[in-house]
Amino acid sequence: MKTPSRIVQALILFVVSTDLWSQEVVVLDEIVAKVNQEIITLSDLQQSIDAIRNEIARTVESPEALDQEFGKQKRALLKGIIEKKLMIQKANELELAGGIDLDVAAALEANRKDSGIPSLEMLDQLLREQGSSLGQYRENLKQRMIVERLIQQSVYSRVTLLTPEIEAYYREHIERFTEPAEVELGEILFLTEGKNLAVVKEKSEEVLSDLGTGASFEDMARQHSDGPTASRGGAIGKFTRNSMAAPIGNVAFQLEEGEISEVIEADYGLQIIKVLKKKPAKETPLEEVRPQISRELYQVKAEPGIQDFLKELREESYVYIGPKYREQFDVEGL
Repeated sequence: MKTPSRIVQALILFVVSTDLWSQEVVVLDEIVAKVNQEIITLSDLQQSIDAIRNEIARTVESPEALDQEFGKQKRALLKGIIEKKLMIQKANELELAGGIDLDVAAALEANRKDSGIPSLEMLDQLLREQGSSLGQYRENLKQRMIVERLIQQSVYSRVTLLTPEIEAYYREHIERFTEPAEVELGEILFLTEGKNLAVVKEKSEEVLSDLGTGASFEDMARQHSDGPTASRGGAIGKFTRNSMAAPIGNVAFQLEEGEISEVIEADYGLQIIKVLKKKPAKETPLEEVRPQISRELYQVKAEPGIQDFLKELREESYVYIGPKYREQFDVEGL
């Protein structure tokens, strides 16, 4: 790490303004860190902190889980910002950003279409509602693509990936590449809450007996089911085993298409189900998931190289972090 000059050390305190009338010093912004010739201010850092909290809040509903995940990501945030700056600086030094704006525009348009957003103006509006903007989104996308170019040239180009490795990974993780078995069900539901259980059981057995002698399942559901799907003949949709309550799932996947179950006891009542359609589990062919597996394996194999590359960047660069921010954030190795 290069040694900062005294002038630079003096600057790494506060960005201030002096009121000429009162001679009062007003703090406009605080310098959190300096990465070579670039600074990271407190407002820059706070903007990133707000962004990760908003992102987590969109996927985590529990306040406790939100605080826990936010605290974890916040601790690593400053180090990530500094490392990204180091990589972008290196990429600019190697002139890797040529033509990047065209690639960014194309990626931005593809992302917009994939998200079903009708225009960039609408995207900008949605981003502003989330505390961001189209300009910030575009800049973040640009920085990510520059970093990807650098990593590709400096690390990924040195990684070898053999066909047997891909095939072995596919076999070892075949469950990930398998569409689960699925059943489409109809039900006749007998609710028991507030009712005489013996009477409900008797009724369910009578309905089951009628089904056994050829009565239409759909007609019996319309006449006798207490479920919300009674009006449409008891059809309740498609399910995988993991998406169903265990007592129902265990029975449903033992039945063949068109078969009707015995009376099943559940917490909410009694139930008779019919398998309307059944689709077996289906393995996705290796050739269809080969690109996905390749990306994942490249990432795993490249990770040590990325860490070594970042270490080299840190050693050839000057990085200063304010003492109190070293305490607040995990910046080990910087």
